[in-house]
Amino acid sequence: MEITDKPLVALAGASGFVGTHLRMRLEAQFRFRALTRSHNVAEQRDSGQATQWQHCDLYSLPRLTEALRGCTLGIYLVHSMAPSCRLMQANFEDTDLLLADNFIRAAEAAGLKHVVYLSGLLPQGDEPLSPHLRSRAEVEAVLKSRSVQVTVLRAGLIFGPGGSSFSMLTNLVRRLPYMILPAWASSMTQSVDIENICDAFEECLCQPQWTGGTYDLGGHEPMSYGAMICRTGEWMGRSIRTISLPWHFFALSRRWVSYFGRVPVALVRPLQESLLHDLRAAPNPLLEHLKPRLIGFEDSLARAVDPDGRPLPNPRSRTQSADQQHIRQARRVRSVQRMALPAGWSAGQVAREYGIWLSSRYRGLLKVDTDSAGVVRFSLLSRRIVLLELTPSPFSEDERRCAFYISGGLLSRTVDPPGRLEFRTFAQRGCLIASIHGFVPTLPWWLYVNTQARAHLLVMRAFGRYLSRVS
Repeated sequence: MEITDKPLVALAGASGFVGTHLRMRLEAQFRFRALTRSHNVAEQRDSGQATQWQHCDLYSLPRLTEALRGCTLGIYLVHSMAPSCRLMQANFEDTDLLLADNFIRAAEAAGLKHVVYLSGLLPQGDEPLSPHLRSRAEVEAVLKSRSVQVTVLRAGLIFGPGGSSFSMLTNLVRRLPYMILPAWASSMTQSVDIENICDAFEECLCQPQWTGGTYDLGGHEPMSYGAMICRTGEWMGRSIRTISLPWHFFALSRRWVSYFGRVPVALVRPLQESLLHDLRAAPNPLLEHLKPRLIGFEDSLARAVDPDGRPLPNPRSRTQSADQQHIRQARRVRSVQRMALPAGWSAGQVAREYGIWLSSRYRGLLKVDTDSAGVVRFSLLSRRIVLLELTPSPFSEDERRCAFYISGGLLSRTVDPPGRLEFRTFAQRGCLIASIHGFVPTLPWWLYVNTQARAHLLVMRAFGRYLSRVS
């Protein structure tokens, strides 16, 4: 098959552990438009011709829509654990909701036929979900809310070269002959090899009978995380002595697992939260179809370490330092808050009410005006000093998304692309997202962080409480 005859797949999360393996595994059958927020990754060139790297801000709906044009299929691997701006006033549940809505709306507008999403295993009962798993379930629902066909693959811990969960496990075993196991380490989980994840993606992208379904993936037998540690130790020829405790010790264990496992604290938290539940892959037709190809636990270990038993490096490790430096130098700010949505309110109505509420709450100090062109100005002391100026985005839609470019004002630096203020409604979920993206302050950074940034967060929380009362 010629290169140009292969289907073009939009791959969000292309430079990470799973994305890298998928591109290598499926390059004979597909071309990839690999989306990344990293300038350093976007500038690289693969030795083959199957991957076209494209820098893309997934928080920008128009830029993402343009990036997806020409693609017929999509793969969504995004989980917003790593910071994308120098200051992040957000939690991962809210940013994951916003990113998923952006991606599926862009996919629909660009004409994608099918999207495959890698989610996490969920408990099979009706128990309340941890924040991490609740976010995965919410992303599934948002992706399935549009006209694009979406297939969901659910997996627990993924073993393979460069995987952070696997590296954390093996580093703990290598460095700690004695381990205190908190209560969360006794919950059941089910891991799977990265090659079997790639098998599942290949089936879903190539075989139409799997389209639109939700499938749990599990290649190794279910076991507790504590048992997984001991079994890994046996395979590595190390005797691990453990003491189990009846308490979770989340804050403390998160830090020592991060330190000895050599992974960021932000990556330990999802593991802890998922292990509040017993997680097993539910039987399903796709898993049964893959059964002859499933790789065992010890074989997965052997595939993912070097001859000295050390975990192979993460594919993103080469560019992470440069990415962090770029984020720091750009001095951009992202602030994302979830609020209650009053029944029947549109995004445009929320935006207008925000200006009215500000002018009323801070009467005599702050005034918000809108001119005939829709330009909004936040002024201090009866319009004498314009703090911020917002110009309506041509990509707004009054009902679900109302967006403005931050185009001027004393507190904002002029940058390209400009910062944005946006209100996005999720009527089916009874909430809205109020967010600022790519804002660059004029104040010195240390002064901004300790004054304007804190004031903004207090104001948005107060507006959220006001909307809750209205609701």
